[in-house]
Amino acid sequence: MKFSHSIQINASPEWQENYLAYSQLKKAIYAIEKAMLGFERLPASPRDIQVDNENDEGSPAVEEAQPLLSKLPAEEGNAFFVKALDEQLERITAFYTKKERELTSLVDELVTDVATAEDYAKPQADIENGLLVEEPAVEGDAVASVGPTQSPTSPGSSTWPRRGSAPVNRTGSPRSRMSGVSFTTQLWASKAMKPYRTRFAKRAIDLFILLSELKDYIELNYTGFSKIIKKYDKVTGNKLRRQYMATKVEVAKPFRAQSKEALNQQINQIVEMYATLRTDGKIALAWTDLKGTLRERVIWERNTVWKDMIEQERKRETIALRAQSKTGKSIYTEFTLLGVTIRISRELLQVVLCLGVFAFLLLYPTFEAPEQRNCLAILVFASLLWAFEVLPLFITAILVPFLVVFLRVLRTPVINAKGHITDYNRMTAKDGAKKIFSDMFGPVIMLLLGGFSLAAALSKHNIAKGLASFVLGKAGSKPQWVLLANMFVSTFASMWISNVAAPVLCFSLVTPILRNLPLGSSYGRCLIMGIAMAANVGGMASPISSPQNIIAIGTMNPAPSWPQWFAVSLPVVIIMDLIIWGLLLAIYRPSQTEGAAPVQLFGAENTSRNYFKDHPLERKQWYIIAVTLVTILLWCFGSGLEQYFGDMGVIAIIPIVAFYGAGLLTKDDWNSMLWSVVMLAMGGIALGKAVDSSGLLLEITNALTPHLAGMSVFKCLALFSGLVLVGTTFISHTVGALIILPIILKVGATLPDPRANTLVMAAAMMCSGAMGLPVSSFPNMNAISLEDSSGTPWVTVGDFIKVGLLCSVVAWVMVLSVGFPIMGMVGIQ
Repeated sequence: MKFSHSIQINASPEWQENYLAYSQLKKAIYAIEKAMLGFERLPASPRDIQVDNENDEGSPAVEEAQPLLSKLPAEEGNAFFVKALDEQLERITAFYTKKERELTSLVDELVTDVATAEDYAKPQADIENGLLVEEPAVEGDAVASVGPTQSPTSPGSSTWPRRGSAPVNRTGSPRSRMSGVSFTTQLWASKAMKPYRTRFAKRAIDLFILLSELKDYIELNYTGFSKIIKKYDKVTGNKLRRQYMATKVEVAKPFRAQSKEALNQQINQIVEMYATLRTDGKIALAWTDLKGTLRERVIWERNTVWKDMIEQERKRETIALRAQSKTGKSIYTEFTLLGVTIRISRELLQVVLCLGVFAFLLLYPTFEAPEQRNCLAILVFASLLWAFEVLPLFITAILVPFLVVFLRVLRTPVINAKGHITDYNRMTAKDGAKKIFSDMFGPVIMLLLGGFSLAAALSKHNIAKGLASFVLGKAGSKPQWVLLANMFVSTFASMWISNVAAPVLCFSLVTPILRNLPLGSSYGRCLIMGIAMAANVGGMASPISSPQNIIAIGTMNPAPSWPQWFAVSLPVVIIMDLIIWGLLLAIYRPSQTEGAAPVQLFGAENTSRNYFKDHPLERKQWYIIAVTLVTILLWCFGSGLEQYFGDMGVIAIIPIVAFYGAGLLTKDDWNSMLWSVVMLAMGGIALGKAVDSSGLLLEITNALTPHLAGMSVFKCLALFSGLVLVGTTFISHTVGALIILPIILKVGATLPDPRANTLVMAAAMMCSGAMGLPVSSFPNMNAISLEDSSGTPWVTVGDFIKVGLLCSVVAWVMVLSVGFPIMGMVGIQ
């Protein structure tokens, strides 16, 4: 792996721009090499060298060309490179000095607050233990001793010591902030210190992470300097490395032995403090706990949501294998033929079954027209492959246009002079290929890519995380309110960064709570199930919150506006969250004392920290927020702007250009998008167009119409939404939408009171409402993959059967009782 990539992977995201510009220095080396050979001139300054992020492992084969310019002297090349190194060293030193000063101040502040709390709570702790006797207050003491009948001064009173003032001990001598602080484990274990422990422990964890990141920052940059100078010496034949490292790098402030020792002392001090607060003075256990927290933070910060989403796809297969192993079912089938035992994998048997059904439907005269018969075979074949997941879902989707063209499923209408369709002609393979590919990449796909870009920017630049942290910080200390806040955050996040990515964000935010809960805690299970269920509910909330919603918009004619969608979805979603919240509390009955949130200490100035106060929004983050809001507003008013944009898919180009063009998202982010979902949507569009063009959809509609004769729209809605709910409990929500939404649209148009769009929207919402099994959705799969410290899953299949099925019924009832009437009021027909 290139070291420039190692820096990107291991760097703290918030400090990304302050690390050694390794790629730029590497470009400078090759520029010097070319100049020394006479092929080009050096730029005026190292800063003028452009980095294009392309492969830069080596320079072109300059030996094969002839020099065009006079060769650069080696001394000038050295001076140019040393200047580039000096600029980087100055920048790194300035950043380190700033961060060291900030963190030292925070450590001092925490030590002072801890010492003040000890002085304040010690008399009360002594009262508890019956050890305190009245004695006169020592002059200058911040907190006077109190008798058995007295209570200590409460935080916030005029005699409470100000934060930052030097704490004093019982003899009146000032305590040292950085050393000699008495962290008495027994004192901190007392009831008097209980309100302070959680708050101080959280601050200690945050400081440990920041100090550890600063330590990694030093080591990574030191290695970077050593490697880049070594590369320079190798390319140019110089011997600069030993001299520059000894005279410049190792004497710079970040890399001095004294600086490293001071940093290690601060880390050790924080560990000792944490051990006193949380692990009964056990230093080794404190190190294990803090390193685990640091590892979890690194996992979150150094992976974008889209990489985590891809990981969830991998977990899906793992979960299936776990389920098979737990039930004792083999993934192979054995049978004996002519005395020979044959062992065949179940996947192979499923492929053979699907191919057999496909061949049968191609040959059996189900319909008179060959294009309809072939299209039925493709529809059933693709549905079976998707249901069994014999092939990856997107591979089955790619197979659809191949079969559509090869079997000549598409037709073109014959129109007479009066403009009426009199017949249909079967398209040739050449015309069919042009038609199906033009249909596959349409406005719906651009809308999907625009939504992905918004989600990637909000996630990568910590805007989504900051907003979620801010909201959860206001949740209070009672489990029921923490649960409700997490559920609403999960639902809101699902609206904008999809219900695939939202649980990844929310589960990372509640990891500190889960880590401090006892094994098998009902509160932990309740919290995890609440986030998963709320993420599923959030999949209904906006047109871009899930692929099935985007597919529904592409199916409906005319497509609903964003205000219309929100008018229906938001009441349904909010009421569902509240009902599910009540069900979770009734089922799990979480303890009121488990995982309580930190209590406010030291008055208003030291309340629970505001994320945006600790991490002020930068210019690029304001830019992302502005682009996101503009894009959403344009989507909301898209129907009135058709004369300018034509379609919502065109508006989706705005965030793509704004984020990638400005460098806020990179080529790697683009490549990391969930392209399997894009291909799945494209294959679904191809299948829907084929079912319509072949006439199969009309035949299915004609077959169903007699059975729906006289049925009201409401009954038809209840029937189809119930079927969708059952089906998508066992198969992918997106796949279910791809298969059934075109059929529902056609059937809805034939009702006595045509409400095709109403049926389609309700069915799309019910796809997200199917949450009865661990494999029903990505949030569910993510939830069941979470394990406690002993390696035991927090939730089981039983939790989903007990809670998920009940929540699915709630979703069905809410769509019928709340969503359906609103659809009529806002004009969705």
